[in-house]
Amino acid sequence: MSRLRIPVAVIALALIALACEGRTPRADLPDASDSRTSAPASPASPVSASPSQSGSPFDAYPKAGRASPEQLAAARRAITHVVFLIKENRTFDTYFGRFPGADGATSGQTCDGDTVPLVKAHDETVGPGHNFTAGINAINGGGMNCFDQLGLGLSLQSYVQYTQAQIPNYWAYAKHFVLGDRFFTGIYGPTGVEHLDTVAAQTDRFIDHERDTPPGQFGTNDIPREYCQDDSERAYSFKKLTPREIVRVGEVENEGNGGPIIRKFSSLRRACTDIPILPDELQAASVPWAYYLGENLYVETPSWIRHWAFGPMMDNVKTDDRFLLDVRAGRLPAVSWLVPDTIVSEHPPASVCEGENWTVEVLNALQRSPDWKHTAVVITWDDFGGFYDHVPPPHVDEYGMGPRAPMLLISPWARSGTVAHDTLEFASVLKMIETIWDLPPLSERDANAGDMLDLFDFSGAPNPRLILERRDCSNTY
Repeated sequence: MSRLRIPVAVIALALIALACEGRTPRADLPDASDSRTSAPASPASPVSASPSQSGSPFDAYPKAGRASPEQLAAARRAITHVVFLIKENRTFDTYFGRFPGADGATSGQTCDGDTVPLVKAHDETVGPGHNFTAGINAINGGGMNCFDQLGLGLSLQSYVQYTQAQIPNYWAYAKHFVLGDRFFTGIYGPTGVEHLDTVAAQTDRFIDHERDTPPGQFGTNDIPREYCQDDSERAYSFKKLTPREIVRVGEVENEGNGGPIIRKFSSLRRACTDIPILPDELQAASVPWAYYLGENLYVETPSWIRHWAFGPMMDNVKTDDRFLLDVRAGRLPAVSWLVPDTIVSEHPPASVCEGENWTVEVLNALQRSPDWKHTAVVITWDDFGGFYDHVPPPHVDEYGMGPRAPMLLISPWARSGTVAHDTLEFASVLKMIETIWDLPPLSERDANAGDMLDLFDFSGAPNPRLILERRDCSNTY
């Protein structure tokens, strides 16, 4: 898991994944001629707001649950550690579409109106296109029926599903703790910008991470994703849009047409930003935190944020191996992000079984640690990965939300055996942290998000631990 090694298997996986990610139909591909650049926003730059005039193409932000004073006081006594564990590229229907009591589906709609079954997925399977415009096209204005038009998805590769027998430990956690069935990704995709959202509740207009097509995004040295450490790198971003242009973007998104988003409303710009992030607020409030990052080709979040990349907060960036060492030594910080190596992240075509085993190892270590009785872990997946989901996401602004991801809330104080139907997103996890430690919101998203504290029960005895066994992955389907 260390970031200091890159096994041959990881390199092979990365080459396959790079081939799949972004290989969408021509309407989804960035227009290389639209290459105007703009300077990164300053830390004070606001997130673009959803237009408020009548006839807006955007939805009102869903009603958010907020803790009562009594519940907040109990949360502050009981929860002193929050872990935000982020895996990759799965939708709710892909993993939990058959889960009892959840809003799941076992069949899906195609763009021509057919209903097709969600067939049993292989442990290692290639994911269809899942960039920003692919998400818009698949959602199709809320129809949730054009996943069969995604790149590498024309033969219904999106319409797959894992059974309980294939991911038994994830199902065991869902039954014992809390499973959320209305947890949406922050934006339409893909991984790199979704992870910006997990620390900032915004992306500073970026709608894609760097890619090899069209060429030049990796800079003059052709080393991928150095971000602020390479002045010549570029990534696609919304231009600085007028209110009327934002309305038009929303209208185009509601039409299920992602092509104009790239061709007309976005451009390549310097792949570096300096937006405020939750680690800034934690640092200022003297709340211990760490960002545990494995060897992951798509996630270099600290390098995307100038004051993080070149400042003392880089000392808080550690390997994912270090997370286990810190947990076992009783050194778990108050707030931590945990992003695993690509090979165990469940990013297609990585093994889901091996990824689940890694999660089990992490959760077993946490539950055996002295900090467990005061810990809450939120597990989710960073984008839809091109896989089918039937629930339309709220369209609150020009970024989305994106399709649902599974969410597991694992804590001794989680409402045991609960399927939560609260509308949540990545910013909700930030809101929970901000609420517990009395920190201000970073953007409209976390200002409007629910704080997740109604998913806990602090009134009774804590849930017993759930220590699980790693599985043999040698004979997976």
